[in-house]
Amino acid sequence: MTTLIKNGTIITATDTYKADILVKNGVVSEIGREISKIASEIIDAADKWVLPGAVDVHTHLDAQCDGMTTVDDFETGTAAAAAGGTTTVVDYAGQVPGATLAQTLEDWKTKAASRSIIDYGFHIALSEINDAVLSQIPAMVEAGITSFKISLDGSAERRIGDAAIMEFLQRASSAGALACVHAENGEVIDLLVRRSVADGKTSARYIPAARPPELEAESTGRVIALAELAKAPVYITNLSAAHALEKVKVARDRGQAVYVETCSHYLILGAERYEESEGIKYYSTPPLRPSWHGEALWKALGTGDIHVVGSDHTAFNYAGQKDAGKENFTLAPRGFVGIQERISLLCSAGVHAGKISANRFVELTSTTPARLFGLFPRKGTLAVGSDADMIIFDPKAEQTLSKSISLSRADYSPYEGIKVRGTTWLVLQRGRVIAREGKVMGRPGGGEFLARARFSGL
Repeated sequence: MTTLIKNGTIITATDTYKADILVKNGVVSEIGREISKIASEIIDAADKWVLPGAVDVHTHLDAQCDGMTTVDDFETGTAAAAAGGTTTVVDYAGQVPGATLAQTLEDWKTKAASRSIIDYGFHIALSEINDAVLSQIPAMVEAGITSFKISLDGSAERRIGDAAIMEFLQRASSAGALACVHAENGEVIDLLVRRSVADGKTSARYIPAARPPELEAESTGRVIALAELAKAPVYITNLSAAHALEKVKVARDRGQAVYVETCSHYLILGAERYEESEGIKYYSTPPLRPSWHGEALWKALGTGDIHVVGSDHTAFNYAGQKDAGKENFTLAPRGFVGIQERISLLCSAGVHAGKISANRFVELTSTTPARLFGLFPRKGTLAVGSDADMIIFDPKAEQTLSKSISLSRADYSPYEGIKVRGTTWLVLQRGRVIAREGKVMGRPGGGEFLARARFSGL
């Protein structure tokens, strides 16, 4: 099967130019002006951008969080992803305490294989750090799992000490993997939460005070110091606070290999949402911050101090799940939807607002995540030999985000009523159209598992 995309403006992380793209057998075969070869399908992309398919390296599909199961599995979650322009996810496969890493991988492959509409890979989120677990990392790297995550905001029984953090960083690095860390000081957060509950301060408005930016900064700085000592690269996930960003800037100015991800909700939404009557809908970790933090994050996206924008898609219903914490936020599951909205939000609030260029937009949402996580150049760019994953994007089209157009199973949208300029018109996976104007045509099980290459830096 051959597909010819004509008359579009191709935008990659480095270039912007008008050209046609010929696809053969699922890969980009030719890029040039006025290609006139016969094709099975011809797509006219006049007045539209042709972008590499987006790569989302922070999702939680069919996952357990705070004793509840997310409402999106690999079918509905990747349908929402496809509709928004994401053609690859790297999902967090959560290790059950006591399970081997090989069993964890097989469990997540089983969840995804018959359901995922788009291509997928996995990080493994470790539930415990000990020699038995760490000794399994090299075998996982051989199997194409080249990133592992720890969270420092866990409960007392799952708390990870500094020596274990350093051991994790060294063992992951020596195996050719990238260590990912959720950096919040869980021990002090536990104290603040206990005090908040004791004082009767349990509505959503008290969430930011229980997880303040100072604790994100402390944990981020500590991880950076340990990574420097371990001579290991580190990837800080879902950074939300200007305080933590300052720690990153200092380390990067020293030349340290610190890579940073933020998420679209930290750029678009602010802590004032917790003042709403249903403010618990917005409970995530880290929590939403006052708007000036978002302004600092936007600046860092422009300067290169933040490398990736993920969705952290962790979908729950309000009714029957989130609303359990309406009177006591500690009872609500953390996280909300964003996998479908990420691309339009970043284009509208970033490119059209003059905060980032169109090339930087592609770099943040596709190219750099693909490079950091062993998928480039198969994914993350449009070049001869790359997978023909593409977004045909209408930069001028306007849309109002709403639950009514979301394909997530969640019963609300955190972006309800937000108007965006720039929408996904058509999405191709390996040359086949899988979504058109928000309607998904790809089939469950059509996505492929991606064994990823070892970490090699940027």
